[in-house]
Amino acid sequence: MALLKKLKGASLVETLTASVIIVVVFMIASLSFNNIFLNSVKADNNLLQNRVQELKYLSEYGKLPLPFYEEGPYWIISAEEVGPKQEINVQNLRNGQEYQIQLFVN
Repeated sequence: MALLKKLKGASLVETLTASVIIVVVFMIASLSFNNIFLNSVKADNNLLQNRVQELKYLSEYGKLPLPFYEEGPYWIISAEEVGPKQEINVQNLRNGQEYQIQLFVN
């Protein structure tokens, strides 16, 4: 007769409350991961840094045609000769940063 004993079950309200808590926890976790992923994508500028290094190399050996202008997928790069030096202006379109590189070439 022990097998036929009635087991207590959770009420509908308790089940719905537990479900809502689980959904809220997963929603917060999902939003957190999404935010972390987007920030890492925005901060990734390896392609831009590689292109700038390539242009510095070309400039150092006189292979960069001046004036130079390039629009990449996430950047704008321009280079010009100013007196005895070359200036490379870089604008990162992902995060809005701009910086200038001055190279003294022979």
